[in-house]
Amino acid sequence: LKLTDDDFKPIQPTLIIDSVEWDGPIVDSWPTKAHREIYCSKDAREILTRFATRAWRRPVVVTEIEPFMKSVDAAAALGDSFEVAVKNGLMGILCAKSFLYLEEGDVVKRSPTISDNELASRLSYFLWSSMPDSRLLELAAKGSLHDGETLKSEVHRMLKDARASEFANSFPRQWLQLRKVGMFPPDKELYPDYDENLEQSMVAETLGFFGEVLRRNESLREFIHSDWTMLNERLAMHYGIEGIRGDQLQRVSLKPDTHRGGLLTQGSILSLTSDGTRHRPVHRGVWMLESIIGKPPPPPPANVPALSTPDAKAKKTTVREKLELHRADPNCNACHSKIDPLGIAFDNYDAIGHWRTVEAVRDGTGSDPMLDASGVLTDGRKFADSDGLKKILLEDLDKFAVTFTEKLATYALRRGMTFSDREELKRIAEQSKATDYQLATLIESLVTSPLFLKR
Repeated sequence: LKLTDDDFKPIQPTLIIDSVEWDGPIVDSWPTKAHREIYCSKDAREILTRFATRAWRRPVVVTEIEPFMKSVDAAAALGDSFEVAVKNGLMGILCAKSFLYLEEGDVVKRSPTISDNELASRLSYFLWSSMPDSRLLELAAKGSLHDGETLKSEVHRMLKDARASEFANSFPRQWLQLRKVGMFPPDKELYPDYDENLEQSMVAETLGFFGEVLRRNESLREFIHSDWTMLNERLAMHYGIEGIRGDQLQRVSLKPDTHRGGLLTQGSILSLTSDGTRHRPVHRGVWMLESIIGKPPPPPPANVPALSTPDAKAKKTTVREKLELHRADPNCNACHSKIDPLGIAFDNYDAIGHWRTVEAVRDGTGSDPMLDASGVLTDGRKFADSDGLKKILLEDLDKFAVTFTEKLATYALRRGMTFSDREELKRIAEQSKATDYQLATLIESLVTSPLFLKR
């Protein structure tokens, strides 16, 4: 196998491992609890059947165990001990598609809805990112999991469980595109106070904020604007908020002059929609359309030129002013009239989320220009700044609820929503309106809906 070319440059990314060492298993005592639970019988077939039922998250039939019993018998014939021989069967069960995939559907017994066992797995991987526990499997075995009240009770129980932290961390990362935080590390000369600790604190604020809304079953309106957030000392210093001590996140009340509240003005969101040198209103507008409005813009046409760099002797101009020149082209204005106002509303925040009233411009002459964060939406509604845009979004809370429900359903069902799902998504959102779109209640509405229960 040739790894390099004639100049000894790698032909493809290559990792050469010289040696590996490991110790283990490191346990307090032997046999462990898991070992005792697996080898609780001297009957190999009984062990494999019990293990497969748990691993495959459903009842198994006798014929399904036969291939694994052959592995056990073959190992025993070669002189392996009982435990070693059975281990061959256990490994085979963990390599089977029934363990590696969430199987839904039966080619023989076709049904428009998922079975109780499939529902147990769908619900468990939605809220816990893990396999069902014994309670869910027992309800599935009884055939009672499809009952609406039983489902609501299980959602309530599961959200109270510590394992629900998996949902509280994974879903907002997907919904808000938090993977992009730190993708373009800020320029050290422009933002010398930005470091890994601050970056981690920004993401922690957003995840902690979502978790707090979930834990208290607060309204979706908190995501648009709130009078509180989750801060530690490092992030509070970044925001200019005094009196916060320690590395642990804590719920902090916000005053109006902090210019914070909700998700839209959090450092993580403001930085992921920027690059390493400056804020990007277009990126922020696209993010708003994708994550909050639910109407992603079409991809930009090919060969669109970047914003021009002004003459060093010209007067300093803001990014907004450069965008206005860009929108003078009718071909560009069609999309930018929908995108730019949503991003310009947050121009008072720089690339790492600092509040400012003046835009620092390196190129050009004269004083740094004052910022103008006002705008007009395509429907004619005007706003003066980000607070004004938040008020408009709160007026459209019903629309945001439908968008959020779609994001939630996409995560829960592991597929994109289609045109045929739209009416059901609206119905789920409308159902939760009576409780002012409380987050946990909305999750209950989704889980008990035909959308969640259908195949």
